[in-house]
Amino acid sequence: MDQIDVGVIGAGAQANLVHYPSLAEIPYANIAAICDLDEERLNKTADKYGVKLRFKDYKRMLDEVDLDAVYIIMAPQLLDPIVTYCLRKKKNVFIEKPAGISVEQNRRWAEEAKANGCITMVGYNRRFIPVVMEAKRIVEESGPITQCMVTFHKCTPEAIRMRKIKREPGTIGPYMGDVCHAIDLLRWAGGDVKEIFSYVSKHYSAETNTYNALLLF
Repeated sequence: MDQIDVGVIGAGAQANLVHYPSLAEIPYANIAAICDLDEERLNKTADKYGVKLRFKDYKRMLDEVDLDAVYIIMAPQLLDPIVTYCLRKKKNVFIEKPAGISVEQNRRWAEEAKANGCITMVGYNRRFIPVVMEAKRIVEESGPITQCMVTFHKCTPEAIRMRKIKREPGTIGPYMGDVCHAIDLLRWAGGDVKEIFSYVSKHYSAETNTYNALLLF
């Protein structure tokens, strides 16, 4: 396979924990350029992965470097102008989940991607877990899936901290940022959703921390 030159916007904890190591393991992927506002973080990451082209302005990176794809790893409320700019520059785009902060935003991105011939992906990884893929294959040997259920429990330091902090409007907290994995897995197993009933609530927290939904496929 031909080499794919990738630019990465973001050199924070999540990017360094997951995405840079993963890209470095792909033989045909070349991390060609990195962008981050924090110069110390930028240089530390670039030094680790031997990347010479370093930017603090993502527009400069897109304008000056010939990239095949762009990874954008940051909080969802910051994505919109960056994703839109990358798509209009006809770059294939990968973002972390969740995919933005609204349906309207997602639709705009989809329209931009289609108009500019871009391939896009969101970091929903549960559907690619080998045991999950094999389970789906085995079930479908007997016919289409008729009912599926997913339960997602997670307790993290960030989630505990958010119990006492009220989330700013237009942002997504740690619960919604993770529970979307469960919704994606349901859609992958069950198909497109025709109807949905949902109920969310707060338990001993300023942040919504319980999500329940019934989906008809």
